[in-house]
Amino acid sequence: MLRPVPMTRALIVGPRDKLETTVESLYNLKLVHIVDHREGEEGLEIGRPLPTASEASEILVKLRSIASVLQLVETKPIPTEEVAGDLREKILSLELNISEEDAAKKKTQALLQDLNRKIDEVRPFAQLPLSLADYRGYDTLEVFVGKIAGEIEGLDSVTRDYKAFSAPGLLAVFVPKPQAAAVRDFLTQRGFTSIPVPEGEGDPREILSDLLAERERWEARLKEVEQRLDTLRERYAGFLSAAKARLEMTVEKAEAPLRFAVTDHTFIVEGWVPTESFEKLESGLGRFPGLFVTELEQDHAPEHSEESTTADPPVMLRNPKPLRPFEMLVNLFSTPDYHEIDPTFILIFTFPIFFGLMVGDAGYGLVWMAYGLWLIRRWKNRPWDFWKNLLVTLIWGGFWSVLFGVFFFGEAFGIPFHHPALASTRVALLDWSGILGVNIPLHAPLEKLEQITDFIVLSIVAAYVHLAIGFVVGLVNDMGHSRKHALGKVAWLLILTGFFVVMIVRSARWPLDAEGRTPFGYLVWNKPLGWFPRAGYVYTQVGFGPNNPIPWAAIALLVGGVGLLLATEGPLHIMEFFGLLANIVSYARLAAVGIAKAAMAFAFNVIVLQTMIFPALDSGNVVFLILGFLVGIIIALLFHLIVFLLGAVTAIIQAIRLNYVEFFIKFFRGTGTPFRPFGERAKPEV
Repeated sequence: MLRPVPMTRALIVGPRDKLETTVESLYNLKLVHIVDHREGEEGLEIGRPLPTASEASEILVKLRSIASVLQLVETKPIPTEEVAGDLREKILSLELNISEEDAAKKKTQALLQDLNRKIDEVRPFAQLPLSLADYRGYDTLEVFVGKIAGEIEGLDSVTRDYKAFSAPGLLAVFVPKPQAAAVRDFLTQRGFTSIPVPEGEGDPREILSDLLAERERWEARLKEVEQRLDTLRERYAGFLSAAKARLEMTVEKAEAPLRFAVTDHTFIVEGWVPTESFEKLESGLGRFPGLFVTELEQDHAPEHSEESTTADPPVMLRNPKPLRPFEMLVNLFSTPDYHEIDPTFILIFTFPIFFGLMVGDAGYGLVWMAYGLWLIRRWKNRPWDFWKNLLVTLIWGGFWSVLFGVFFFGEAFGIPFHHPALASTRVALLDWSGILGVNIPLHAPLEKLEQITDFIVLSIVAAYVHLAIGFVVGLVNDMGHSRKHALGKVAWLLILTGFFVVMIVRSARWPLDAEGRTPFGYLVWNKPLGWFPRAGYVYTQVGFGPNNPIPWAAIALLVGGVGLLLATEGPLHIMEFFGLLANIVSYARLAAVGIAKAAMAFAFNVIVLQTMIFPALDSGNVVFLILGFLVGIIIALLFHLIVFLLGAVTAIIQAIRLNYVEFFIKFFRGTGTPFRPFGERAKPEV
């Protein structure tokens, strides 16, 4: 689980006459990640594709062209038996029919495009009582026709010898040519934009009417063509999907020798096989006489070896079933290196916990879980793709939201189980214990809108734990190949601990807050960190008094960490010192998102309660009471849907960001190559 599946580098050698049989067997076994042979390596040539490659590729290109014309989406293929026989003849016949319809569609679309252009040109002139012939053919007159932003006045100041025709947004002016230049300048200065007069003669209103009627006829014809294409799509979608799958399989098999090395009489295949499956490969190919299968390299424990001269093996992750959806989050960032720890087992906790901490509401968490489980049930026949994996991770996030909402924040849909002690307004006094008439025995250790500082301290604790895990994992990764880099991770862990202690000490200066509660910083400093040496340096100007001095031990951790960092990683890495501090502060987004979501839910509750529910209760009018409750509930549902979506989307983005940006860079190289066995079709990726 912590490491990728161990791989064995296999060598397969056989006679050329067994090449096609071997390709078929390898495709069916789906065990070998083939290492492509490069021309010139070891003096061996690259193999040639099988005879079926050319024809299958040609048919596949035509099929994809058909799918493009029909705008096919991925559908469930029909049984393979129904695409048996001469695929070439069937697809060529189908291509002929579809090509005719596609040509008719394109021709009609082109005609419609031309008609729309002509209509746009004629439409403005249909507003004026002139024929198209009236705008041209003059020896002594200049005609200006164009668009105007508003009415143009004062043309008489330029010349009185003119004739103008206007309509909303349009102006036509006829003037003698000697005054044309002055009129042009006058109009241009007032926003006049000239437009061309359409070709032809006659009344533009009649021309426009004829063009609109013709466009209507061609639109009806286009609709008929599209309906015929829709019928073809519905009729042949299953066949085309099945034919595409079969042809892609045929092409992949036929082009496989391009990845092999060959001589005049033999072929050679190199590839990686899961070590546990090597015997299965041997037995699967051993039944063919003359075929030789052996191990070139075996790596039972995928840790870095200085003696390895070959490229790293491909990476195949194998986690317990509940963890597998979280592999998607890892691969979305990058495939882990073969020699490093797979971080999936960490993400199964950090992603949903961060999500739950930011949502932190039992009501929204239950809705997320119910909605997710409903979708999973609805998608039960859907393969495990990106979206289904993401949905499972969000269900876990909803689960943690419920836990935090019930046992830590004590709220559901922005309403607390018990109102705050200093609450005074009618809305603030509303709580679930009062609504349900039952005293809920759970009290919130942290009230988001009341204990903002405590929430930030909680975020800093989460930052330390998360980043420390990252440095420890990095330490384990580096131990196998570089003790120097491993000590560098120790240095960063010392610096991180020093930073964390100083921050907690600073937040622990008060034993009680304004409401008589013990702040989280004080609790953390005196309970989990109660063993830490207290003696230190007093610096009252920034909050380190006699009761909470900066511990000498924390200063020693910082100084010792910096010294070890300089000795192991070099002076340039000291520039990342304050970057680590920025990483820690970045986790305050956990508090920021959680508080913002709670504040938005509380604000919406105030709007609904004070403007609808409470006035309806106080009215004493039954009709107004019922109406107020109905309208209030509908609006409350809309408001909380907004909070539900915005809060969830923000929590997803920030939870992923904290893992990718702050956490992964502490240890994750992510330079691995995914294990893709020959014969297994790659799943579409987002």
